[in-house]
Amino acid sequence: MQIRRAARTVIFDENNRVAILEVQDGAYHKIPGGGIESNETEELAAIREAIEEAGCDTELMNKLGELEFIDPDHNEMIHHSVCFLARKIKEHKTTNFTEHEIKNRFRLTWLNIDEAVKLFKALKSAKPFEIAMNNRDLEFLILAKKYLK
Repeated sequence: MQIRRAARTVIFDENNRVAILEVQDGAYHKIPGGGIESNETEELAAIREAIEEAGCDTELMNKLGELEFIDPDHNEMIHHSVCFLARKIKEHKTTNFTEHEIKNRFRLTWLNIDEAVKLFKALKSAKPFEIAMNNRDLEFLILAKKYLK
């Protein structure tokens, strides 16, 4: 089995809203994050992905946890994600989405955490991989909410 390692962040802004990525016009949602490159630590990957997908510099506050799932479309692939709680410290003018993310109509939005959890629970997609990603990030949002209480 191959393992795809990724780093994700639940990022809070100064108004206690979290960064959420809408994908395919709301078919499903994600939190900022992506693959860890060979020269990166988990922390550096989380910071880089926050810049690219949430358009901001962050300060990592705490490691929330790690989750993994077997890719329902490619059973030989395990997706392993580590997630950090972070706060936004500086906003950039734009995001830096990849061609794949642009093609899938990624859109950044900021919501309070209760709205974000509700949005993730109202998943529209029926595709197994999208459901798995949405549910993974929903778990990370719930962990962040518990941590902040």
